[in-house]
Amino acid sequence: MKTTFISTYSLLNSPRSSLVRMQADAARYNQEIASGRHADVGLTLGGRMSQAVSLRADYDNLTAMIDANSRTRTRLDVTVEALGTIRAMADEFQAELLSVPHAQRGSEVIRNAARDKLAALIGSLNSAVDGQFLFAGINSGVQPINEYGAGSPNKNAVDAAYAAAFGVTQDDPGVSDISAADMANFLDTTFADLFFDDANWKANWSNASDAVQRSRISRSETLTSSVSANEMAIRQLAAAYTMVFDLGSDKLNTDALQVVIDKATELMGNAIAQIIDLEAHMGVAQNRIDTANTNMEAQKKILATRVGDLEDVDPAEAKVRLDAVLTQIEMSYSLTVRLQSLSLLNYL
Repeated sequence: MKTTFISTYSLLNSPRSSLVRMQADAARYNQEIASGRHADVGLTLGGRMSQAVSLRADYDNLTAMIDANSRTRTRLDVTVEALGTIRAMADEFQAELLSVPHAQRGSEVIRNAARDKLAALIGSLNSAVDGQFLFAGINSGVQPINEYGAGSPNKNAVDAAYAAAFGVTQDDPGVSDISAADMANFLDTTFADLFFDDANWKANWSNASDAVQRSRISRSETLTSSVSANEMAIRQLAAAYTMVFDLGSDKLNTDALQVVIDKATELMGNAIAQIIDLEAHMGVAQNRIDTANTNMEAQKKILATRVGDLEDVDPAEAKVRLDAVLTQIEMSYSLTVRLQSLSLLNYL
């Protein structure tokens, strides 16, 4: 028969060696209770870890896309608001043209109204969000429309065209000698080319690109998310305001002035209809973004549930394990104290 002696030293250090492990377990269970996830997801899931990583990547991609949609939605909201302002001003000016008495159509009031509407149109078209100009197309870092005033390329072009066609400036008393036929021909040819010829429009008025911004709003959807200042409706409004404001309407004879008013009214009507179409198009884009975000939020919930099935822990179970470990730690401390109190002197 063989006996093996166990020393007091061995008994004393046995609890200590297991104490480190139990303390690590306690820290892990505390972390799991606080976070709701396995402390070491990779160790727990093993080969299923790749699935969790893939699900989390999909979740993060959806979150990033929703955040991008929020910025796109903001740009669309401001664009729609600007278009609404532009349309409201056009409606107001058209009503003024149609309602003002014939004798007052060349008055300072109408000219000032046209000047103010032109300035407001340019201001709306130069709207920006986060430093990005809304109506500049893909040239979003450049102010899309030049201001109209002395020394500006658009004002210079109008002045030069007027002088070349009639041999006088807009402030010259000789403006009253311009016939209705000559004014009609000027408006339909030389003046029209300043606005409706692409080369002239871009040289004198616009820095915007024809290509507009497109945004990806989901994994399978893209949409047009901006309006270019080169749209025909914008050009027609600019032409109408400019002809009433800056073609010498206060000095034109009655027949020539009537030609200007009729042409401006025609352009305003066409422009308003096209602005309404642009508003509708942007409104559809807003609704598509809202629908895409709703769908992606639903997908995120599904992904979150699947990730939770893999990574989440049961808080109640983790608490039970923690309590058990803490009890074992307390017993280990107690046993260590008992062993430390052992002495041969007690048996002498």
